[in-house]
Amino acid sequence: FRGICYKAFNTVKTFSGAAAACGEDGGTLAMPRDAETNAYLISLYKSVSAKRAFWFGLHDRRVEGSFEWVDGSALGAYTFWAPRQPNNTWGKQHCVSYNSSSKDKWNDGQCDIAHRFICQAVPGTGSYRPIS
Repeated sequence: FRGICYKAFNTVKTFSGAAAACGEDGGTLAMPRDAETNAYLISLYKSVSAKRAFWFGLHDRRVEGSFEWVDGSALGAYTFWAPRQPNNTWGKQHCVSYNSSSKDKWNDGQCDIAHRFICQAVPGTGSYRPIS
């Protein structure tokens, strides 16, 4: 999609574990920076498991309330937060997932909870091992 390969994984990992798994394939957690990419990723994850949460590459682990993509860039103008999100429940929610219970909108959650996840990779920039 737009020159980037995406894959939704039907295995569960913490946010850090998911990021590491994406890195093993020469990629990162997916970064839906615009409405079209976001809609594509929603359809992709629903094709794998429509009722489960999926991590993607957005967090505020460095500075509370200052969300950034896993490549270090700022969130930017486009967002797709669920109502009353992000809410940092109990001061422990710093990683972002799609959540079917939030009508596929973004929801901050505890990074150490295991969810399914979506990776992205730009062809020709990482290792030659295919995303498996």
